[in-house]
Amino acid sequence: MQRAWLREFNALGLQLRPQAAKLVVQFLQSCDDPQQMVEVLVEHTKAYFRSRQGAVDPIIDQEVIKSVIDCMQKASEEAGADAMDPASLEVARQGVDTMDLGDGVQVYNVLTDMKPFEFRRATKEWMPMQGGARLFPGVSSKVKIYADRYHILWQRLLLTGNWVPEVEAIGATLLPGQRVITPVESLVGNLGHKITFGLISRAPQDESGQGRRWMIEDIHKSYPLEFNESETAAWDHQLVTDGSFVIAEGEMKLDRFHVHRLDVPEAVPRSVSMDRDDMPAAVFGGDVTEEQVHMLRQAEENNADGMYVVLSEVHLDNVQVLERLSDLFQGYEESTPPAAYIFMGNFYSSPFLPTQEGVRNYREGFERLKLMMRHVPNHVERGTRFIFVPGPRDPGAQMLPRTPLTNHLTSDIAKEIPGVVLATNPCRVRHFSRELVFFRHDILKALRRHEVFPLREADQEGAPSQEHVQSEVARLVLDQAHLAPLPLQESNIMWDFDHTLRLYPLPSAVFIGGVSRGFAREYKESNFCSVGPFNRDGSFYSYVPIKQQLDSCDVPDRQS
Repeated sequence: MQRAWLREFNALGLQLRPQAAKLVVQFLQSCDDPQQMVEVLVEHTKAYFRSRQGAVDPIIDQEVIKSVIDCMQKASEEAGADAMDPASLEVARQGVDTMDLGDGVQVYNVLTDMKPFEFRRATKEWMPMQGGARLFPGVSSKVKIYADRYHILWQRLLLTGNWVPEVEAIGATLLPGQRVITPVESLVGNLGHKITFGLISRAPQDESGQGRRWMIEDIHKSYPLEFNESETAAWDHQLVTDGSFVIAEGEMKLDRFHVHRLDVPEAVPRSVSMDRDDMPAAVFGGDVTEEQVHMLRQAEENNADGMYVVLSEVHLDNVQVLERLSDLFQGYEESTPPAAYIFMGNFYSSPFLPTQEGVRNYREGFERLKLMMRHVPNHVERGTRFIFVPGPRDPGAQMLPRTPLTNHLTSDIAKEIPGVVLATNPCRVRHFSRELVFFRHDILKALRRHEVFPLREADQEGAPSQEHVQSEVARLVLDQAHLAPLPLQESNIMWDFDHTLRLYPLPSAVFIGGVSRGFAREYKESNFCSVGPFNRDGSFYSYVPIKQQLDSCDVPDRQS
């Protein structure tokens, strides 16, 4: 009889490992109708695999069977009925489908939980890159960084149908509003006014050593650029930086491309990318399937109030900062604790020194924080997460992405306080179906240092207003679909992990912590927020992802 039960799995091409088969037999022996129950068990096991990886694994181990059986038994208890009762079966099915989704919030370590994807033009689908990411890649990976960015933005550029590659436009009739785009490699010998797309970067100095030369390049070719200052006024109200991708209009003359206009390719709303580009959910991070994301989206209506409290420059050696944190915790403790706090570094007021005294001082700040966090029982009951994202002056290698802070340097806060997560920088969080990115980097200053032309406001002389600069920073980061659209020597990105900084498709919200005054903008259905320094004026942001509600807040000083 036991062999007949196991043949139910074998008949569908499923093979149980010995320990898994033993569990199945023990479970079925306790059932009133084992033959009917084994059929249900097989269906739930198949559902388990489909909800996680989109396919059924033919080899089933002990952990999988134990998880499915536990879920079925729990469903029977919750329904207050027999395991074969329709109500129990439905509860069990939902439980199996959502088993690994927890409370709907998933925090991803971008070094281990993100796979690089590439678009295969032959099959028109996004697939994981073969080999994955390596810590010590070959030199070809450095060149591949910009090649991958180019292909992603090129694919996005053609997505809306407003641009047509020159090779496809030959002999074809263009629709109203469509424009032809010529690859950089095809500019030579191609007379007349052209529009091209490529990377703009500094060219090596000429023999005289004078002048600032720029060049545009794609995968195969590069050419110097010539600008006419009388024409730059038409487009220099846009922020364009060294190391960004641009659309250039002009014509070739004597092996130089004379630019009449320069633009940054616009981002497309997330809804358009997901609808037309068929992006897998795993591009953002993790192993969730489309079915799981759909279930998470359905659960949002009953979990609409989950809030994130986002802070930057949380100096734990500063008494005033600790007082503000204490007031912040108690304020939410007495009302409604948030779903998560995002603490972005730096966590010490001066750069970390790897000396005995430096380590002791750094740990003391987290010891003080632990004392406060032990007095928030409502936060623990709510399941609030405390996510720590390291800053540029915190311990760790000066490269992106940054590894999490260690347990030793944080006084084992992750072991002693429930809900603490030591995250990477950048950090990615999936809140039900919403995608949130948190990045600690002084990006505003870096972008202004690498302007192609000094930024100004349209039809105005002099320096641009702060509001215009902020809007342009938000636009450039989202248009470039990258958290650091800068030369590699400036951003110092690990070659095989550039995909962890990409923003395609656009996330629901992007938070960048820095030392400049905070601001928020909405662009292409995505929220962009620059979080100002908490140590300076107690400012922070609260964000409710489901309602897309973003508010600027502050903690007043006690003496005021």
